[in-house]
Amino acid sequence: MGSAVVPTLRRQGIGNALMDAIEQIAFDKYGIVGIGVGLYYDYGNAQRLYAKRGYIPDGRGIFYEGKQVEPGSYVQVGHDLVLFSTKERSNGI
Repeated sequence: MGSAVVPTLRRQGIGNALMDAIEQIAFDKYGIVGIGVGLYYDYGNAQRLYAKRGYIPDGRGIFYEGKQVEPGSYVQVGHDLVLFSTKERSNGI
């Protein structure tokens, strides 16, 4: 599981400040940022944050334990079930 802002310190801009710094480093080096986020309710805040920041699904579907989930397969919903999204450098960055 990735890092998260301590619940009592949320909604103070800490997550966005961290993302700004990380994105700048990645954009400078690669021009694109990729991120994976869990699919169940514990990841709701992260899902909303990434969507608000302009991340879009990369089109490869969901992954379980690092492997692409094939149609008709069964997986356990937990920390290892993720959807990857990307964000490309915009002209404003």
